[in-house]
Amino acid sequence: MPDNHSPALSPPEWTGVLGQQDGLAHLREQFGTLPFSTHAIAALLLYEQPFGFTQQDVTDEAEVSEYCSVMSAQNRASGDLATASKFELLGGRHRERANRIAALLPPAGHSPA
Repeated sequence: MPDNHSPALSPPEWTGVLGQQDGLAHLREQFGTLPFSTHAIAALLLYEQPFGFTQQDVTDEAEVSEYCSVMSAQNRASGDLATASKFELLGGRHRERANRIAALLPPAGHSPA
């Protein structure tokens, strides 16, 4: 799969934004005057954008998490507790990532009116 997405901000732009926490807080406050939470605004701004998330991303992360769970169990059964722990940790991170992405998407099966 080609990765033709350019960064949202250049490294100097990120440095500038992150170096001005007051400005960033002010921007968030401005969004806070809208009738949605900043979480909802982030989801709405990402919706159907080529750089946004899809239900496939949630599915992929959930499948990787399940794979890690299986590999953890197999390694634990074979006595390789260190590798089992690594797979368990990795699986948990993928499961958490799937949940965070899902929280930014419309409910599964939702289609635009």
